[in-house]
Amino acid sequence: MLDLTILNKNIETPEIFSFELGFKCGKDLPEFEAGSHIDVHVNDQITRQYSLFNDPVNRKTYKIAVLKDPNSRGGSVAVHETFKVGDTLQVSSPRNLFPLNTDCKRVLLFAGGIGITPLISMAKVLHRLGCDFELHYHTRSKASTAFIDELVQSAYSANIFFHFSDEENDKSVAIKKALANPSDDVHLYTCGPNGYMDYVFDTARSLSWHDNNLHKEVFSAAPVELDETDKSFELKLVSSGMSLHVPHDKTALEVLEEAGIDIDFSCEQGVCGSCLTKVSSGTPDHRDQFQTESEKSLNDYFTPCCSRAKTESLSIDL
Repeated sequence: MLDLTILNKNIETPEIFSFELGFKCGKDLPEFEAGSHIDVHVNDQITRQYSLFNDPVNRKTYKIAVLKDPNSRGGSVAVHETFKVGDTLQVSSPRNLFPLNTDCKRVLLFAGGIGITPLISMAKVLHRLGCDFELHYHTRSKASTAFIDELVQSAYSANIFFHFSDEENDKSVAIKKALANPSDDVHLYTCGPNGYMDYVFDTARSLSWHDNNLHKEVFSAAPVELDETDKSFELKLVSSGMSLHVPHDKTALEVLEEAGIDIDFSCEQGVCGSCLTKVSSGTPDHRDQFQTESEKSLNDYFTPCCSRAKTESLSIDL
């Protein structure tokens, strides 16, 4: 974890605040790639993931933006109401679960609301490299559009298409038009509310886009709920030779933790991919949103934080 200072706090919209974080001494921060996020220790009970929206060439600050969500479990409200310039925060080094392919012929970026943050970083990189790209930014209204002035004045403003719900009668027309020409060397990246991303993906698939060309960033999902219909199973750890019983009312991650097995995890909802683990044998019951449907069909990785087993036992490389 890094101890970083809040250097600036800006009001982007009435609901979105942005923060610049850095070392007090001004030394360089750990490098990152477009699409990366950091874990921010909000308080003793809450840690949240926020995408970085600055250009990766800037090693002096990490820039994040936080939407004050009315359905928040406490994280965004605490950030808005308690984070002040000069405060010191515990922050993880950046991790990238949403990597950008800069070698393809063309890139389409689709942002819904606060989902603009990682895509701004991507747009800056794509422009700097001279890549062909479009950024489609969907918001409720012009007034609720974070970073609009920065984007309009940017060197890549000609690549940006704004879509305001209060001015656009049918968003489907614009999305279908932008996705009309899929090919193996065109990739799509989207971030925003789950419903928005699902709509973009469903539209792309209806136009014959391949799953391997579709990428999304997800930080939240429906809570993992277990009940009597969930079967128990044996979790076999290939490297250690251990066999653990996973009852119907516990996740595999909980059982691994109780057994003292060290495994990376973050969201505990199957969206971040931190706990993705190689499967040696058995068939997972995939419940994550991190893997694509084609990746799930291979059954060679599973997320112990939420997924289970269709077979009586599941062997994993731990």
